[in-house]
Amino acid sequence: MNGAIRAGFIFGASLLVTTLVCNLPLAANQRKDACGELNALIRATYTFKPSRLSAAERDAKSKALDRVWNTAKSNPSELLPCLRTALQDPAADPWFRFDGVNLLVQLDPSPASKAMQVRYFTDVDLDDVDLRYWVQTLARLGAEGYDVSASAARWLTYPKAEYWLPEHGLYRVTRSNGALYLYGSMDESQATPALFKIVSNPDHPGREDALWILMNQATPEALRLLKKVDSRGFSSQAQRSLGALLTQPVLLRSRPGKPQVSREEYLMAFRAILRGDWSAFQVLVERVPDGEKDAVAVLKPEDLPPLRQVRRLRIAHANQHAIEYYNDFSAILMALTWKPELVK
Repeated sequence: MNGAIRAGFIFGASLLVTTLVCNLPLAANQRKDACGELNALIRATYTFKPSRLSAAERDAKSKALDRVWNTAKSNPSELLPCLRTALQDPAADPWFRFDGVNLLVQLDPSPASKAMQVRYFTDVDLDDVDLRYWVQTLARLGAEGYDVSASAARWLTYPKAEYWLPEHGLYRVTRSNGALYLYGSMDESQATPALFKIVSNPDHPGREDALWILMNQATPEALRLLKKVDSRGFSSQAQRSLGALLTQPVLLRSRPGKPQVSREEYLMAFRAILRGDWSAFQVLVERVPDGEKDAVAVLKPEDLPPLRQVRRLRIAHANQHAIEYYNDFSAILMALTWKPELVK
């Protein structure tokens, strides 16, 4: 994790400790004392809301938070259970849960820890966190298979849902962008019903954002649900786009003549991406910039699940380039998925 972003703390402090000291196992009474000391430190430290602190207070609290992290890291084998118990205390402070669960995942990146991370990220006051870190962490978890729809729904109702990416030309991530990062990274079987629930609520402030994402799911299930949408209340542009999708959309067509990229090349690139290697796919993109025209010609129905997984992994990068790729993948998927019987 970037040391400049301390567990998503809005004012930042050093997250990483250069050395991790592992002590010998403690006796039962010593373990109890160690838990007591950690709990006392937690109670003394997490007594504030980051968004309400002055710059000087932020610096002081950053150092106090580092003491908690360093204490837990000094003997993780003994203190990890203490930390987990403290996080699960019904009376635990929401900010402690957010900050502490990041520490938990760093020490124990297990499915159970990550499931807790999703839950406590959902509950935290978004005024108190670095929104970029919050969205990017959840998008990564979504791509790993976790259901982050509750967090995504919170994002769509948050009045200040935007942030900037300085290293990407000071790109402004809008509410709709962030929603796409979150819902797009999730398995469609999780995202589609969550999106439809929002679309079906005429009073939801993120209703139109959810509709655009649902229209780009490019799954039979999403297309069937879109037939049930009452388009009243949406913008005229959204109504026209929905009407076109449900009647006769303009679908991506294959290039005339022989494809320049073969099915085998695509499948090899997809398999490499699922192993974490995008280089083969990037070679294809550079060789044939409009390769999506070949994808719709050569890919078969059984190739769509890995393509959907690739799309989820790409949007989890959570930047404007990820959106461009997501749109290209969605065009391929829609061309290979849309059938008149799905929308009648």
